[in-house]
Amino acid sequence: MPEKCPACGSCGMPLEKPEDYALGDATRPYCRYCTDARGELLSYEQVLETNARFYVESQGVTPAAASAMARAMLADMPAWRGRH
Repeated sequence: MPEKCPACGSCGMPLEKPEDYALGDATRPYCRYCTDARGELLSYEQVLETNARFYVESQGVTPAAASAMARAMLADMPAWRGRH
């Protein structure tokens, strides 16, 4: 049975290659998109905005729909569970 691919604890992005992780460090729980230059987790608002923008660009949904989708997805992520 194949091993489960790790995912970012903030946005759920698959962490398939070392460069997908914050600072290229596979021991970190978050991806490069959810962290700053020091590898620290960005604010909820920044991660929400990044994910909403991704949904608009990749799926062609409206900004309002993208924001709702991103909020729903982030609510299930370990980094944000119970915070928003």
